[in-house]
Amino acid sequence: MAVKKEKTEKTEEKVEKAEKTVKTKKTEKTEKTEQTEKPEKTKKTKKTEATEETEVKEEKTEKVEKTATKHVEDQQTAESIIEQKLLALYTLQQVDSKIDKIRNYRGALPYEVKDLEDEVEGLETRIANFKEDAKKIASDISNYKIKIKESTDLVKKYEEQQNNVRNNREYDSLSKEIEFQNLEIELAEKRIRECGVKNDDLSKKMQAATDQLNIRKADLETKKAELDNIVTETEKEENELLKLSKENQALIEERLLTAYERIRKNARNGLAVVKIDRDACAGCFNKIPPQHQLDISIYKKIIVCEYCGRILVDDNIVRKYNQLHGSTVE
Repeated sequence: MAVKKEKTEKTEEKVEKAEKTVKTKKTEKTEKTEQTEKPEKTKKTKKTEATEETEVKEEKTEKVEKTATKHVEDQQTAESIIEQKLLALYTLQQVDSKIDKIRNYRGALPYEVKDLEDEVEGLETRIANFKEDAKKIASDISNYKIKIKESTDLVKKYEEQQNNVRNNREYDSLSKEIEFQNLEIELAEKRIRECGVKNDDLSKKMQAATDQLNIRKADLETKKAELDNIVTETEKEENELLKLSKENQALIEERLLTAYERIRKNARNGLAVVKIDRDACAGCFNKIPPQHQLDISIYKKIIVCEYCGRILVDDNIVRKYNQLHGSTVE
């Protein structure tokens, strides 16, 4: 029995030793695995942090590039808009100048025709007034003749009554009536003579006005014929230019167009938009500072001459205009 107990105790001790060795091996393995996993995890976290930082930097650079690109695009768009406006203004100026040349070619004919038309109308009105005055004079003469006849009849009547008076008072009264009627006859005859003089003077004036009217009508027909010939020659070109002018006006904002019209109206030669010629304004011939020339060439805004107020354009606008319209408009 004692031997069996010793054997069992030995076996139990062996089992316990084996279990302890197994446990120690497992713990050693777990420690080794933990030690190997920790640096790997730290390596992974460092890698992820680095990638995140680079991604953030890339995003920031992309945003900066986008904003810069957008700013450049906006700037280019603004410059392009200003350039288009300047080109439209310069084209409008050239078209209007060409229209002015055509109208100057007509010269003073339209004004002469208008003056002659007004003069003819005035002469016709004057002759019509003369005719009315003549009618009135004739009516007055007729009334005076009627008055003379009435007074003559009354004189005869009063003379017959004088033969039948009964006293001197009646006779004297009739004599006064006869004398008064004779004065009325003399006055009417005088008025008739005055009307005759007026009528003769009026006839002379009417004849002179009629002769002058015929001369002015002939002149008017001649001037109208000349004007019609010139208009026929230039009508087609002028209509094309007017159409082109309206097209360019539609491209310009109202505020700028109003300023253009105001400058053109105040300018002696009708030029509101001019180029820079030999570093000077082509309108007033004053020197343009280099900084102003640079500002004009970069199209940041519309710049006017500080001396005459005209809108200034550079050679690039003139060149583009010549490429677009050089064959149709001077």
